Amino acid sequence: MVRLTRRQVLASVGAASVGVLAISSVGSAGASALLTNAASPSVVVAQATSLPDVPRNQTFIAMQSSNATGQNPVYNNFNIRTSGGALDGWHSGPLQTMNEPLIMFDVLTGEYENWLASNWQYNSDFTQVDLTLRNGITWSNGSPFTARDVAYTFNIIRDNQDKMVHTAEVNFLQEAQAVDDLNVKFILNKPNPRWWATTLTSNHGIVEQFYPDQAFSGLDPTSDLFNDPSKGWPLGTGPYKLVQTTPQQKVFDLNPDYWGAKTGFKPMPKIQRVIYLPNEDDTLAVQKLITGDLDMGKIVPVPTLKSAFAQNPKIVTFSGQDPPYGYTDWCPISLGFNSSAPPYDNPQMRWAINFAIDRTKLVNLAESGAGVLAFHQFTPYAWFQPFDQSFQPLEQKYGLDANAHPDMVNQLMGGLGYTRNGDGLWADSSGQVLTMKIAVPDWLKNYGPPLSQQLRDAGFDASFDTSPGLDSLVQTGEQPTYFGCQGPAGVKGMDPYFMLSIFTSQYYRPTGQPAPISWATSRYRNPAYDSVVDQISPLSVDDPQTLTYTDQAMDLWFKDLPMIYVSQLIIRYPMSTQYWTGWPSKDNPYGFPHSWQQELLKTILTLQPASA
Repeated sequence: MVRLTRRQVLASVGAASVGVLAISSVGSAGASALLTNAASPSVVVAQATSLPDVPRNQTFIAMQSSNATGQNPVYNNFNIRTSGGALDGWHSGPLQTMNEPLIMFDVLTGEYENWLASNWQYNSDFTQVDLTLRNGITWSNGSPFTARDVAYTFNIIRDNQDKMVHTAEVNFLQEAQAVDDLNVKFILNKPNPRWWATTLTSNHGIVEQFYPDQAFSGLDPTSDLFNDPSKGWPLGTGPYKLVQTTPQQKVFDLNPDYWGAKTGFKPMPKIQRVIYLPNEDDTLAVQKLITGDLDMGKIVPVPTLKSAFAQNPKIVTFSGQDPPYGYTDWCPISLGFNSSAPPYDNPQMRWAINFAIDRTKLVNLAESGAGVLAFHQFTPYAWFQPFDQSFQPLEQKYGLDANAHPDMVNQLMGGLGYTRNGDGLWADSSGQVLTMKIAVPDWLKNYGPPLSQQLRDAGFDASFDTSPGLDSLVQTGEQPTYFGCQGPAGVKGMDPYFMLSIFTSQYYRPTGQPAPISWATSRYRNPAYDSVVDQISPLSVDDPQTLTYTDQAMDLWFKDLPMIYVSQLIIRYPMSTQYWTGWPSKDNPYGFPHSWQQELLKTILTLQPASA
């Protein structure tokens, strides 16, 4: 293990300046230590071993969003479809630098851009998509990227979907056929006019990672980590190559042979090196931004942002330094359940828990007065208003509002055979107290105390846990109560179908098996609901029956309430303009700055040196 002392740090940057050691302990094989200096852009990113030095003002440093703090537990996993390989693995650097989608989706504007695809079209009954790739696309090792790679990826995921995660709607795929090097046919097993948006785009589609047809033949895509530097793995078509990965950092250097620049599709990025650092606590993360040792921080609470603004005017958010200090994301925040596991398999239990929550107080406390309430799984983008308005009578029908209703909690829990014991906690007929330990991700930890307190006030023995690793148990259903966000909701071109479909039984898996897509963790089953949602599948977004069937589905959904939504997700990433300018903003929403989404690639391609 390489460990640099403070003396070594000072010696490496010169006695006249004070360097900040961003990574003080790194692995031994190909290890490095990252040194930066906020005062002088001429101080380079010095490496402890063989990586070439790159000036700080040519380096982009981001902090990953994760429950793990200080070290990345899956730094060597480059297969997004293995359990645990998404957030800390592929989504933390490789997705944004090495991978490119067929179609890039902009959630904020609802627009899309053909990327690896040059064009595509449906047939008349929405059962086939014909797609043509751009000329000249190559993998990072220089070999051609062809329609055979696309078809291979889709077919192997189709064949292994029950053992994989992040499979989008591959269940609709009958077969992907490579017609020639540039053309591929996606033949669906039934009509689906929105399949392109759910599966072919950066909107968490299968295109978040491709598998090379020849290179991966014979490997097990359900378990292999695809990390073999001797073979040039991991591979991607993006503008960067992985040059180092340790628990302390991932380093990606610009590929001078990037196909996008060679063909004139995209400019060569100004950023020479991208570094992803593990998640840190809020104080340390913001301190690195203030001192210039980070360009893009983690999601932090409003008070922390305000403190950062006061200390460094070069720190901004999507909305500048003004409320809401970010943008409304596609992923509403909710309290979720394994609704196939007792006692949460009973809708009356879920409704009782809902009536214990005062959304207004909860969100005001957690979001420091800058939050927006939510009551269902859809984000209130402008295009979605007709659907949202139709839900309001259903909310009134079932009594879903912003307030807590203790009388309803008592009525429902009593009907389920629970009584309050001497400590005021709900216990069943045997005296067993109903205990809820809620998994809360680090970036939503401000919700933990007020949420658990409201539930305790209503008689539930509730607590919260931000321990790393709980997300994998949420995915398998072994962590039955959890807090987080469920999306992607409200994306133009998708209509409500996708966020309805994640509650259908096609995504049910027995407890112990991972959910096939990361959003479908409710394990909710209702044949009547399935039947109605199936009616929407072949309809386009502008078909009048789409709204009719959506209302019918949501009537059943509200009745059973498989998930309790409480607020809209406001993404509050602090960004520094010290070294890089041209960030997406409310005045220039060309993309959305999110460190674990694929759309950050657009930002990386757009940013310009601040000193230019």
